[in-house]
Amino acid sequence: EYFTYSYALVFTNRFWTLIMSGILLIYLKPRRSKSTVIYEYSFPSISNMLSSWCQYEALRYVSFPATTLFKSFKLAPVMAMGKILGNKSYPQYDYIVALMIGVGITMFMTSTDDLGFGYDVYGAEVSTTWTGIMLLFLFLFFDSFTSQFQSRMFQRHRDLSMVELMFAMSAISTVLSFVTLIHSKELAPALSFVMQHSEIHLHFLLFSLCSTIGQLFIFYTIKNFGAVVFTLIMTTRILLSIALSCILYGHKVSASGFFGLMLVMAAV
Repeated sequence: EYFTYSYALVFTNRFWTLIMSGILLIYLKPRRSKSTVIYEYSFPSISNMLSSWCQYEALRYVSFPATTLFKSFKLAPVMAMGKILGNKSYPQYDYIVALMIGVGITMFMTSTDDLGFGYDVYGAEVSTTWTGIMLLFLFLFFDSFTSQFQSRMFQRHRDLSMVELMFAMSAISTVLSFVTLIHSKELAPALSFVMQHSEIHLHFLLFSLCSTIGQLFIFYTIKNFGAVVFTLIMTTRILLSIALSCILYGHKVSASGFFGLMLVMAAV
């Protein structure tokens, strides 16, 4: 039996991130920003919540490797979103580099493992693959907006700390995701599942703890280096994790996969 409630997963993640960021806020006591307006926090909060939901929901229709493949193309949408939001304009050369990275990772992934676009995360065959692909495109859009809007907030409000932004976003996301959880009628079945499977509490805690620690690194990178550098780091991480998996588990890499690896290295 699997936990299939996407809204409940988003709420649980945001709730624990709110608790942990609140503890950090009390412990670190960063200087509170006086230039930010409350409604500004709502934009990245909503987009971040929607990107998480799209990512989790997409796993119902496509495999995890397929989701990873789409994430490798995130650099170009992030750059485009940065131009739309007025953060920064990028030369055409940078877009070519982003395309090279995406193509290189695609070649590398398709040479090692089956992407499984016709299978969900559980390995079951599905016929609604295009639904999953559309959700992944929406994920790219919302995730690109989130990182670039956060970058813009840090640029406009120099006194804004990453812990304060994380706490404010988590607070708004927790409320919105809880309302959505009730409206979608997932609350009762999700609670029933949790009561029947007590071992899931540990999974929730570890998932939220890792997510919170990851969020700290994300906010630090975006604040100090910008959204594009953060996306480049994440894309490189995807490649390294796949390459490490091939080494540890003995997956064979074809000539095209090796060429894709070299293409990404050259682009970086």
